[in-house]
Amino acid sequence: MKKILSISLLLAGFFNLEAQQSELAVFEPLLGKTWKAEGSWGDGSKFKQETVFTYSLDSTLVLAESKGYTNQEQTTFGPRNHGIRKFDSESNSLKFWEFDVFGGVTQGTIATKGRDIIYTYDYGGSMVTDYWKYVDANTYDFTVGSYEDGAWKQTYLQTQFKANTFDFGFQYDHYSIVVTKLMETGDFYRDILGLTEIPHPDKAPGFRWFQIKGNTQIHLIKKEVADFSKNKSMHLCLATQDLEKFIEHLMANDIDFYDWPGNKSSITDRSDGVKQIYIQDPEGYWIEINTAIH
Repeated sequence: MKKILSISLLLAGFFNLEAQQSELAVFEPLLGKTWKAEGSWGDGSKFKQETVFTYSLDSTLVLAESKGYTNQEQTTFGPRNHGIRKFDSESNSLKFWEFDVFGGVTQGTIATKGRDIIYTYDYGGSMVTDYWKYVDANTYDFTVGSYEDGAWKQTYLQTQFKANTFDFGFQYDHYSIVVTKLMETGDFYRDILGLTEIPHPDKAPGFRWFQIKGNTQIHLIKKEVADFSKNKSMHLCLATQDLEKFIEHLMANDIDFYDWPGNKSSITDRSDGVKQIYIQDPEGYWIEINTAIH
């Protein structure tokens, strides 16, 4: 009986966890970004806020860390609010709490409409709504006011939160390693991995450059340096759609390969279906070969 009860409690906890995570999924577009907004309240005072949202406790809580004005003169900007969003299984609803730097606590309920997030709370005896209206992955229209039956009776603030995102258009250019055996290691990358050797632009001695694909390269640099531990977690990774043929090529050249745990002549099956093996070059650097599609 005790065993059955334990299993029942475990399953109940599991399904409750899934329910909490599902209800909080509306916050996922907000995660991992810094959201910034500026505007003016109805009384003319300034509004400026920066908020970062993160998951906590196995994705059963969403935390919101906000910066804002922290003095009456609105001259000091810094950490102002710490917020919690949580699915309450007893009331079957989303709830939130905001703790501010002044010692105040605001709490209320959260409703959703598609991707929109609607906060409702008591402020000084009046019911106030903060409405985050989804525009796109990096934009929410933000309105604060009195909202009843799907319509605004009065608005106190209207502005827009924009995500602070950066896209510098990076492309993978090259991977550079220091070697002591330049000729032997270079021959390994040319003859075992089949990479095309390309000239150093300055024809400088002590370098061997290889083309992987397009303009992606690996650079070998000869230096007399103290050895260090060649940990498998630090590796170059190359992908192929013919791993079986590559393994035959390794065996024909007496090159050992391993799976991730370190078993010789074994292949790792990653949970997403990608197969992986690991080999070492003459310098001891680890190289992963996998079947990921690019």
